[in-house]
Amino acid sequence: MGLFKLAKRAHDGSAEVGEAEESPFPADTLISIDQDAPFLRLPPEIIHQILGYLQCQSLLSLSRVCRQLHDLAQNDLLWANLLRPNIPPKDFSPDPYPSSSFRDLYITHHPYWFLPRHKIWISDEPHIGRVMMVKFDPRRGCIEGYRLLAERNSSHGILWPHKPSVVIHSFNPKVHLWLDDPILKLPHDIVPFNTRQGWWEGEIKMTVGRPGHNTFASFFLGRDIPEHLQDRSMELWPPRTIPGMPRVRAASADKFQSKGHKPQKYEEISTTTFRMRHWSQFSAGMAHFGVRIGEEVSTWSTIDPVLYTPTPEKPYQGIYVGDYAGHGCEFLLVMQTEKAPVIPETPMTSSYFHAVLNPMAGDDGSEVEAGKGPTSSSTATTSGAHSPPSQHDERVYRGAIEAVKLTGDPNIPRGEHTFIADDIGRRGLIRIADEQPFRGARVVKSRGHIAARGFQNGICHPIDPLCVMLTRFQTSSYPPN
Repeated sequence: MGLFKLAKRAHDGSAEVGEAEESPFPADTLISIDQDAPFLRLPPEIIHQILGYLQCQSLLSLSRVCRQLHDLAQNDLLWANLLRPNIPPKDFSPDPYPSSSFRDLYITHHPYWFLPRHKIWISDEPHIGRVMMVKFDPRRGCIEGYRLLAERNSSHGILWPHKPSVVIHSFNPKVHLWLDDPILKLPHDIVPFNTRQGWWEGEIKMTVGRPGHNTFASFFLGRDIPEHLQDRSMELWPPRTIPGMPRVRAASADKFQSKGHKPQKYEEISTTTFRMRHWSQFSAGMAHFGVRIGEEVSTWSTIDPVLYTPTPEKPYQGIYVGDYAGHGCEFLLVMQTEKAPVIPETPMTSSYFHAVLNPMAGDDGSEVEAGKGPTSSSTATTSGAHSPPSQHDERVYRGAIEAVKLTGDPNIPRGEHTFIADDIGRRGLIRIADEQPFRGARVVKSRGHIAARGFQNGICHPIDPLCVMLTRFQTSSYPPN
């Protein structure tokens, strides 16, 4: 980070004690009114207010203009304000330890402050994926990221009154961070892995992994692909199922070594994605160099908070934990959107899945037309028995609900839809549940994503039909008769 270090200049001049107490600047930064530059004739408080709108790069450029602007841009209050959006208030210390000033602390981790600012990060590792929470540790002055895990607690089963043949198992997962081993760690006073490439293009070697396991990792920045250059053949991250996000390539023949995958200047740095390189290295005796094997690169992306933050109009949005039986707990991004997406179907080659998806097929193999079966008929009657929704209901119960896997399994991998409710309004309403434990829940039609191992024969299909019960506090899915 030496590129941004500026030598501190000795201050000269003096001012009265009363003037120094009234101004947020050192005494020698008070400007006399006979300066030629009109900007420098402004009161120091006004100048401070103006400089408060500048970002790091602008402050550094301003400090190179002249001695007086250099001193003004050195004000530590300006740099403390740049830090605040990246550190939660409870973790923001009045002491910039281990740096000597807030300015030095900010420059030490520049331009990596976007990591703790966005907090939540998801990876593209095959099938499974990972969720990571990143924060700044004020005790050591480093940026660390830990894996977010969910574990099942003990559960009990009850018979569902609406359909006594169905057993409902309670689900109260334990969500926690795996603090024993960080995934990401950027220490204080970062040094690029390859300083000849420059800090924006070089990689930062991280001390992660368990001692003695001979595993190593490095961190490096990404470069967004302009939307007009993206096409359907590209493997991108974040996945296209998560809308409105900048994207980078998720596959590379040279494992992202070429310059095209890395920013070549400050303006090209992606603040919503980054990459990590992992490898194992073995050496004989005390040799410093060894054999490097098993190199893998994972691409990470954040999620726009607009997609998962609940609002009065979109109360069901959020990041949920789902119980996927033998696959364990998985994290889901549940979004309320204006219109459900169209998911391309793959040819059905498995007779097993054909039987599961078409339980009402006739003896001759013909299928009952969707919407004409007895379930759909009774559903329409039940829906019509309800009174029209209130003004509040029409504002909330509109559009679609999409659930996208943030972590996945060998059948439905991360980044794919797990279920979609095409319309949570009148057209999709089946009934309002009046039985426990779902009393008051809104039951709506939806499509569930199923596939064989390896994401083979993947199809998003109504299963007789698949329904989703919605409440303000929980989301669950079930296939009724």
